[in-house]
Amino acid sequence: TSPGNVAFCESLGCYHRVLAYDAIEAQPDGAAPSVYIDFAGNGALRLAVHSRFAKLAYSCAIGGTHVTELGSAKNLPGPKATLFFAPAQIKKRSAEWGAQGLGQRLVQSWGAFVARATNPAQPWLLVQYHAGGDAALAAYQQVLGGKGDPRQGHILSL
Repeated sequence: TSPGNVAFCESLGCYHRVLAYDAIEAQPDGAAPSVYIDFAGNGALRLAVHSRFAKLAYSCAIGGTHVTELGSAKNLPGPKATLFFAPAQIKKRSAEWGAQGLGQRLVQSWGAFVARATNPAQPWLLVQYHAGGDAALAAYQQVLGGKGDPRQGHILSL
């Protein structure tokens, strides 16, 4: 993650280890079996991961906040970087579990996520409401400028 989000990611309690982007090269064992799940789409980081980890088994892009770098997944060493596409995954799981089984699992998982994310003792997410054009623009510019709090989710209403 970015250096400014390391503490936040560690506080979630769901990761074995959290590293800042610039720690890739310092990893002692680039030969360890690895999987790369990319939420940001940072082309330089993707190249560093693909180059550093010789036993990279899977590379998947889920998000793309670095929109100008989205096409940078070509000609990388290791596995082809694939795009996670939720409708395809839903189709796959529906075929495996049936529509009812998929629905039950989704409801159960969503309930567990909401309970954990909004736990009053240690919430992952604090919802912020912004009404009106000026408030929406201010929230957007704060996040766009990298100054947002990762615990805040923004609901914008014009």
